[in-house]
Amino acid sequence: MKTVSPLVLAIALAIAPTAAVVANERPAAISVDTPARGEITSRSAVNYRDGSRSQLHTLDLREGQVVQITIEGPLRGRLTAFYGSDELLATSAEGPQAASLVVRATRSGRHTIAVSGVDASAYGPYTLRVATVEAYDGRPLSVGASISDWVDAPRRLTLRIEEAGIYTIDMMSDDFDAFLKLDGPGVALTNDDGGDGTNARINTRLTPGEYTVTTSAYGSERASGMYQLSVAARATPDAPLSDGGPLTPGSNVTGLYEGTAHAYTFSLPARRLVRIDMQSTEIDPLLHLSGNGVETTDDDGGDGLNARLSTLLEAGDYSLRADSAAPGAGFYTLTMAAEEAPANVGGGPIAVGRGVDATLLPGMTDRWTFTVRSAGDYAIDMRSSDIDSHLKLLRGSETVASDDDGGDNLDSRIVQRLEAGSYTVEATAVGSSETGRYRLSLERR
Repeated sequence: MKTVSPLVLAIALAIAPTAAVVANERPAAISVDTPARGEITSRSAVNYRDGSRSQLHTLDLREGQVVQITIEGPLRGRLTAFYGSDELLATSAEGPQAASLVVRATRSGRHTIAVSGVDASAYGPYTLRVATVEAYDGRPLSVGASISDWVDAPRRLTLRIEEAGIYTIDMMSDDFDAFLKLDGPGVALTNDDGGDGTNARINTRLTPGEYTVTTSAYGSERASGMYQLSVAARATPDAPLSDGGPLTPGSNVTGLYEGTAHAYTFSLPARRLVRIDMQSTEIDPLLHLSGNGVETTDDDGGDGLNARLSTLLEAGDYSLRADSAAPGAGFYTLTMAAEEAPANVGGGPIAVGRGVDATLLPGMTDRWTFTVRSAGDYAIDMRSSDIDSHLKLLRGSETVASDDDGGDNLDSRIVQRLEAGSYTVEATAVGSSETGRYRLSLERR
């Protein structure tokens, strides 16, 4: 009768919890920088749960040593690493690339590396390579640093800044979704995908002092792999940096968003058609405008992820908040333009039983106000042969109803019971670039 060694059984159980195996040859010893060859055959240990087979190797590592283990050759395989024979350390991710695994030895001793087929049909020869990874030695970081490191849980690194300035911290990894956290004098920032792809990036203003950079994988403290971290000073824009304050028509300011919204204010002496743009390649701009009965927000109304507000505003004082729709930090530009409003553009008062003809400009939302003197059922229609109309009915800042194609063809229609009070109708187009004439009517049914 064949017997199963405790080592082989532990490997099989770790790879697949319900597995059972047949006898296996004694594990072959491997070492750093010396390729080892093997082959998965019908004589290799079998996992009866999925039919895959495995071969075992032993590897001696010292405490703290970091190595990268890879499989080369025809075998479609996966790698699993253990301390001793039963303490699971890591398993390679599945994918089209050759299996690769980075292991940090938590203590000195013999480790076991299992080479397995990805499924029951995976057979063939392979070459196993083990290479030393020069991981970061833990010394404090300074500006200009560029390091490689390995992580399987959040790691805290010290960053020392000697001169006040604006700095970029980049964390890049091919193994996991990088996540950065920066804490220090007056700073508490996080970032997930501010860099390229799923890499993390923080742009921020720092004063001299000591900071803590925490590196980890987004959403999971158990993800492991290699990453690169760099710290660089960056040039300051020629224009002075703004963090809020008064705006005037024609304003063009540059700001550095660092996790907190910047508050701006402006005043209009008369009714104006206003366009405000917030643009950035480093954050996801978000604008919020309030004042004089207006409360409106925009995230992606501009190009790409940029924000844009185009609206008709009455004379008065307004507040504008420049923010980001996602965590992060970076430069942005804010521009404001105001011009006299053409006739029949932007909205105004509308009476029950009367219709108005108007022209919608690209990116605009026309605001029409009316008062209900007695409760009842009312119908609001927005008809146009030029645009795909859209209606929203508000009472104060509360949305009462909205509609896209409730009327004929692409026309909008809202039929709603309304209580006595003041209301606002927002008339716009489904596409932000659409423009054309429309007729708005309000009738009691």
